[in-house]
Amino acid sequence: MKRNLSRMFRTGVAAAAALLCAMPFQAAAEDYPSRPITLIMPFGAGNAPDTAARIIGDYLQRKHNITLLITSKPGGSGIPATLETVRARPDGYTISLTSANVLTVVPQYKKCGFTYKDLAPVAQVNVFTMGWGVRADSGIASVQDLMDKAKAERGKYSLASPGAFTAQRFYHANVMKLFPESDLPYVAYNGGAEIVTALLGNHISTGFTPVVNFKPHKDIRVIAVCSAQRDPNYPDAPTFKEMFGDGFVFDSVYGIVAPLKTPKDRIERLQNLIKEALSDPDVQAKFAKVNMTTNFLPADEFGKVIEGYYKLFEEPIRKAKEAEKK
Repeated sequence: MKRNLSRMFRTGVAAAAALLCAMPFQAAAEDYPSRPITLIMPFGAGNAPDTAARIIGDYLQRKHNITLLITSKPGGSGIPATLETVRARPDGYTISLTSANVLTVVPQYKKCGFTYKDLAPVAQVNVFTMGWGVRADSGIASVQDLMDKAKAERGKYSLASPGAFTAQRFYHANVMKLFPESDLPYVAYNGGAEIVTALLGNHISTGFTPVVNFKPHKDIRVIAVCSAQRDPNYPDAPTFKEMFGDGFVFDSVYGIVAPLKTPKDRIERLQNLIKEALSDPDVQAKFAKVNMTTNFLPADEFGKVIEGYYKLFEEPIRKAKEAEKK
């Protein structure tokens, strides 16, 4: 009898201990987030994604008292910032606002320690129209005009875009195949803000970045956009599709990802917070004020967008790598 009571006592103590151990974790899950969330960006401060992150962060602070610590780590084609996210503790307190380009194009071109499959999609935030911009006083009126000048005066003209191993680089290469006699080399910069500064300072002749970065500057002329339709902010700028066909449609997709093993309930919590923020009229008005739109997609749909982006550039990157080996 004493032996049975002793066994029952030990069993009860063990059960109680297990319950007590589980309680803090359960409370932590219910209270998430209970401390600041670090958001890492592979882009420079002042760029369009940085602005989007700060608008979202302001909403979360005001409405939910959630602090978003926005950390800008540009350079290295987004590799260092992405690796930091991949290697972070998967607890929902480190996330990244990044682009489909960084997640899919860079890893295909070179080994960098991650692929898009090493991160968990949280939510798509927005889609930026990409375009080519020149100084309004440059005398360049169109892409054809730019190519003619780059043919006539070799070594004088260049095109700059964020990152060395990016979708923009391969897009530029495809355009240049149509103008084999023109000399318009690709120059890598850290971000759109730097490109605008370099363009206005006459250090480059053409900038290739989201056109939202050009919008505040009346002395920049957009000569073409990469979207399927003309951008309403630049109705006179033709699309590359109009000029060269369907193979030249390209938009820049941005969204939030987390370390791969982040708990699903925390991914869902983050997803819902982002959805709520992007649905808020005040947030949408702030996006519109800086010539951006919100384009929310939930985690599963954003994941499909990333996969589609990977496949879109798979063949061009493979061909580019083969050509470099010859």
